Amino acid sequence: MRLRLRYSARGDAKIIAAWLSREEVYQWWGGAPVPLEEVLAKYIGDRLPEVAVYVIEKAGRPVGLIQAWQDDGCGLDMFIAAGEQGRGVGPAAARVLAEDLTARGWQEVMVDPAVDNVRAVRAWERAGFAPTGERGVDEDHETQLMVFVSRVDTARSST
Repeated sequence: MRLRLRYSARGDAKIIAAWLSREEVYQWWGGAPVPLEEVLAKYIGDRLPEVAVYVIEKAGRPVGLIQAWQDDGCGLDMFIAAGEQGRGVGPAAARVLAEDLTARGWQEVMVDPAVDNVRAVRAWERAGFAPTGERGVDEDHETQLMVFVSRVDTARSST
């Protein structure tokens, strides 16, 4: 699978807003469609260096978004466009970014998927993240904290 991560740009705003208008995406990302103005404010590269937002491209086509942030810790958040879910894009993109960040010295790259978002939990596991046993709450969803621990073979993944 040919994947590329590139910083998001103003020209990506409409497609990101379109992705975030689909229930398959927004049910786990804010709970409601995200208006274009909010996409422009939050998901375009203007938040560097605190938050790096990347568009995931597969074979030259944008198919999702992944962001990396640092504050008290280091974390990733990601969604894949509704029509691209279940094809291994998420685990592959997450692994690439997590490996790059750890190679650059980021410590304990974390994610916190909703416990009941089984597809996301499995995708993060295939990307090399392991549950820490800690739980939390984000946007009314119980979450589980996971930390990047290793390289894994995502060729077997089905998500």
